[in-house]
Amino acid sequence: MPKGMRYLLLALVVLLGVASCKSKPEPKPLVGRYYSGVLFSKPYHIDVVDDSTDFQSQFDSIIHVYESLLNGLDPKSLISKINAFASDDSVFVFDDSTRAFGLVYDIAKDLHRQTMQYYDPTVTPMKRAWMVTKSRGELEPNLDSLFDFVGFDHSQSGEILIDLNETTTDGYTYKESQIRKRDARVELDFTTISAAAALDQIAQWLRDRKVSQFRIKYGQSVLSEGSTVDTLSVIPIGIGMDSSDQYIRLQRGAFACRTAMDKMSMIDPTYGYPVDNEIVYVAIHAPSLVEAEVFSEAFMIMGLERAMEYYNNNETSKIESFMFYGKQEMLQSASTEGFDRLMILADSTAAP
Repeated sequence: MPKGMRYLLLALVVLLGVASCKSKPEPKPLVGRYYSGVLFSKPYHIDVVDDSTDFQSQFDSIIHVYESLLNGLDPKSLISKINAFASDDSVFVFDDSTRAFGLVYDIAKDLHRQTMQYYDPTVTPMKRAWMVTKSRGELEPNLDSLFDFVGFDHSQSGEILIDLNETTTDGYTYKESQIRKRDARVELDFTTISAAAALDQIAQWLRDRKVSQFRIKYGQSVLSEGSTVDTLSVIPIGIGMDSSDQYIRLQRGAFACRTAMDKMSMIDPTYGYPVDNEIVYVAIHAPSLVEAEVFSEAFMIMGLERAMEYYNNNETSKIESFMFYGKQEMLQSASTEGFDRLMILADSTAAP
């Protein structure tokens, strides 16, 4: 082949190579957005995939509603005013136009019953009494007197301590809400489920806008949906440090956990003493963050035997769990099949 032709052929090959490269579609970059803020004095973080619209004002609006109504650390909040209400022969009247307070109250009632009364938002006075008792070096507070005004369904004597009533007009339009406290010392603390309910509402807001994936982190708790970016679905469950931790793949639902450190500040509302059982770690996967938060705390308080009783009585429960417990100076585990399916094998993925 003449030298000139060789150069011409080489030039054509190069040009064809360039043309073929240009014909390949460019990878489409993922769009998304990252948010962060504070909810009930604790930071939250939100990753959204496939939608770069700024939703921060909508998130802030939802958070404002729950904090203005249910933040017990704010003396101007509705729940602080209810707790300070000192009359036991009249009702506290308020406007719950967003219905957020009523929603949280009803959820708390349901979960109080589902957890066999181990979740109880009226136990704050008992926690306070134990703190004072320990600071004085005394053995224990007067539990009998405390049980006169502790109990979300009723006191130990069977009396209804607190009740919410929503009134309507003749046309069934909401008019006002009324709280009746039988004892002025009754207090409500909905902080845990209020924060979770706000984040559950944000999650539903994102679902309604059909974003392909989101992940909401609140401490060690996570609310997640979607699988576009796998690393966003891979969640450490908090039983180790960094690469020694165990991971789950959370593509839908909520995760929350409690450890032995959390147990140190818990009171068993069914008999009034600090929690002392074999459980050292509880992880929960549930449809909502409210359920995950409440059941992780309730299982930690009730212990393994009562947790097994819960499952025996609720065979269709969507609450999946993993627990570590001490037995004969050994650490053992118990888990549901549903939680086992979330577990990531050590060699199946690298820690994110």
